[in-house]
Amino acid sequence: MQNWTNAKPGSMFRLTIPLVAGICLSYQFFQGTLPVMPAAIVAGACLAGMFVSLKGGHYASRWVFGSMAFVFLFCIGALLVQHEWQGVSYEWAPERRLYQGVVTEAPQEKAKTYLYKIRVEGELSGRKMFPVNRMAWVYILKDSLSPVLQCGDHLNFYTRMRTPESPSVPGEFDYAAYLFRQQVSGTAVVFPGYWQPAGKHSPLTLKQQANAWREKMLAQYKDWGFSGDEFAVLSALTVGYKEELSDELRQVYQTAGVSHILALSGMHVAILWGLLCLVLRPLGRNRVAEWGRCMLVVTLLWAFAFLVGLSASVVRAVVMCMLLTVARAAGGHAYSLNTLAIAAFFMLLYHPFYLFDVGFQLSFLAVLSILLIYPALFYSLPVHQPVLRYVWGIMSVSLAAQLGTAPLVVYYFSHFPVYFLPANLIVAPLVFVILYGAVAVFALSPLAALHVWMVKGLNGLLWLLNNSMRWVEHLPFSQSGNVHVSLVQVVVLYVLLLMMLAYWVRRSRKWLVALLCGINLFMGITCYRYVREEPPQLVFTRSQVKVWPQQELWQQDSIYRCKGMNICVLADDRWRNKEAAGLLDIDYMYLCRGFRGKIAPLQNLFRIKKIILDASLSDYKLNQLKKECESLGLDYIDISAKGSYRILL
Repeated sequence: MQNWTNAKPGSMFRLTIPLVAGICLSYQFFQGTLPVMPAAIVAGACLAGMFVSLKGGHYASRWVFGSMAFVFLFCIGALLVQHEWQGVSYEWAPERRLYQGVVTEAPQEKAKTYLYKIRVEGELSGRKMFPVNRMAWVYILKDSLSPVLQCGDHLNFYTRMRTPESPSVPGEFDYAAYLFRQQVSGTAVVFPGYWQPAGKHSPLTLKQQANAWREKMLAQYKDWGFSGDEFAVLSALTVGYKEELSDELRQVYQTAGVSHILALSGMHVAILWGLLCLVLRPLGRNRVAEWGRCMLVVTLLWAFAFLVGLSASVVRAVVMCMLLTVARAAGGHAYSLNTLAIAAFFMLLYHPFYLFDVGFQLSFLAVLSILLIYPALFYSLPVHQPVLRYVWGIMSVSLAAQLGTAPLVVYYFSHFPVYFLPANLIVAPLVFVILYGAVAVFALSPLAALHVWMVKGLNGLLWLLNNSMRWVEHLPFSQSGNVHVSLVQVVVLYVLLLMMLAYWVRRSRKWLVALLCGINLFMGITCYRYVREEPPQLVFTRSQVKVWPQQELWQQDSIYRCKGMNICVLADDRWRNKEAAGLLDIDYMYLCRGFRGKIAPLQNLFRIKKIILDASLSDYKLNQLKKECESLGLDYIDISAKGSYRILL
């Protein structure tokens, strides 16, 4: 039986390309200012033209149909971005207002605050409540007298809502764009006494109920005795909960080149899919039973996707497994490349900002690389011994995935994992056993004696996984150092990769010449970028001091030293009631959120030349420090408007 996943390999890619182009151009150049009516008219005209050309039935009209389909999907992509932008963008009042909202996700506990994702439903202006219906991240300071809100709780809070701003520093992480793609319109800090529960509770949505089940599973892990790094990794591997992962543990897995296992991805879904197909195989005895099994597998896969938060990589993997399952039930064989394109196409139709999600990009590139590069790589070295063949298979998959994602990994993280091959040889079997062991732990929970040993065994495997990655991290030259590439260089690297693959398959002299020309082009761009590189700058932003391009700074406690300058960053009261025999020269005193003292006592310790007031300070504290600087005759810089301050070195 022919089905849509059996279409020609390039058919869905040809449809996906204009959709992606429309999303990219609309996001990059219009940012909410796209004229909707003209774009909708063009899309409608192209759709009508497609039907007319189909009705004509002439062979020559295929070019007309293809061109109109391209323009139609391009306009659809642009309009989708415009619709998303209008649903997020909002002009918040510059002063404090009373807001009404409802908690949409379980709170995240921080050191001094609880982070709530709140749907702001109304804003009180004068005596009238205006509808808002926008999402916001609200940090509520901890208070022993106030309750911890749960998902679905309503509250009233009084604060100044801020619209996230993009950084003015090149290469700095664009936090505002990240929040925007998460559909978050504003952020705020709420102090104790400035909020109260509204006494209402909204019924939970399907996704919120799934999050509640995830919290129950995490609580169950703790009850069974999982703790520390083992609990953190188990939570990340099974339900996608990464809040317990320490910075040290994240760095270990990133250096080893296996940080992808901590983010639920295609490997986890594929293991679950294989388990479901194996367990439910007896149900498929005839065509009706086969379709019933198909629907059950698809339902369970989507239930898992909801449980772990519908991340881009998980949705991609679930869509692909769903299409493969449906194709099997229909008696066909899904073409993997086409299935990948179908998954991307419909995910972008549902949520166009998936395209800018790093997980989405790396997930699709990894799978695409495996589909294109793995066969050529694996069959280039025939191995017949079963164990060696299995090892070579893992190495080939890892090499293919790393080749396909390496340029993007270096672009985003300025790091390349040197020992990714041995790390993946260790991780692949361990993760497979751990995931099946996690399922067995739940299945055997009624059998107390057996369950205890199962928990101990799983805990041991998690300990082995963590410590083996620490061993890889401490191997010589495991740190590749800071490697910076531009977006143009990334594009050229991917073109070179395709040329290399073409030459590997066809062994054509033309492809070899093209590959060598491409290498020369990349070297030329690299040299030009090095010559035109911006001079080093000292950057003050988000309570941190950095050097751009990235360099290490000497640091002791809160004192930094760079090019003969001393910089003191204060986000706490560590210097309160301290004494010193002499004054230390401080070129820049950087005061950030968390500093609760006054400047005058600091002059008993430091000889301050200039004060920098960070954007993280509250309005009250900012004004208080400005007045104190003026009374003490100190020069100060307020960076709350721009969010950063740069000094050429």
